[in-house]
Amino acid sequence: MQIGLAERQRTPARRHPDQPARQMRLIVGLEASVDGPPPDTLPFAQLPWHLWTTPWRRLALGLASPEAAAKRLKTRDRPLVGLTDAGSTAVLPSPRPRRGPGVPPYVLAPVAPVIAALDLAPTDGVCGFSLSDATGEALICLQWRGHLVHDGNYEPLLPAVTGADLIIRPDLFRRLCDIVGPARCRVGLNVHHTSAPHDDDLPNED
Repeated sequence: MQIGLAERQRTPARRHPDQPARQMRLIVGLEASVDGPPPDTLPFAQLPWHLWTTPWRRLALGLASPEAAAKRLKTRDRPLVGLTDAGSTAVLPSPRPRRGPGVPPYVLAPVAPVIAALDLAPTDGVCGFSLSDATGEALICLQWRGHLVHDGNYEPLLPAVTGADLIIRPDLFRRLCDIVGPARCRVGLNVHHTSAPHDDDLPNED
């Protein structure tokens, strides 16, 4: 089951025939809310990347037990998915962004109370982007890049589509909905489109 998605579609400007540079950002995330997510807001929280690599009991999260985390999910309206600071992005800027070759622009993760309520831990033998429970692999973040395009310069091809999604095992999704309350499980959506005469005029989210 998909509970989070972040995707950027970008095409460079072309001189012949004239075509402006375009960029579209699509953000989808599961939220806990009584009245529905507020309009024009991002369905993401801002999270530390350590949630993928460190057991939640070792982090200073203020969560004493899975039961305490479940109680927090039942009573508070909040996004259930977040964008970690493992990448540098203008969607949720990090005060100290991690930069470098191969760093993905979007690294999604469930918020800490979700990890604690489901009692998930980093998957053995996997370096990040995977959490497991006693049954097996429970939640992963998939990364993708595709549809390379050329802008006519002596530069590497650009990935026109870059994104990530957050996938949870179906039985855990049903359990999460039961914890939050089926009537409080909402889907938040944010779409932003930008067009400019030149590539340099577009905001760079990487």
